[in-house]
Amino acid sequence: MLVNMIDLREREYRWSRVMAVLESATKNNEAEHADQVKPGLGIEIDYAERVGISVREAVLWAEKTDGPLTLYLYDHEDDKAGEA
Repeated sequence: MLVNMIDLREREYRWSRVMAVLESATKNNEAEHADQVKPGLGIEIDYAERVGISVREAVLWAEKTDGPLTLYLYDHEDDKAGEA
């Protein structure tokens, strides 16, 4: 279950291919001003990654995964290849 999304892309308008990372939202409990997620609300995912999916696919993936999750979005590395 998606509870938070952090967009760390340098190319924020690239949506067709990104790297998506899921982490348990309980990891964010220590952040300043964070809403608190209670442990034990489903399966806790330490880390899961998918590369080359769209932003929409990333959100759907996070939504159908059990437990409270934070979705991190990163640039797809192939899109950065060849830049000087």
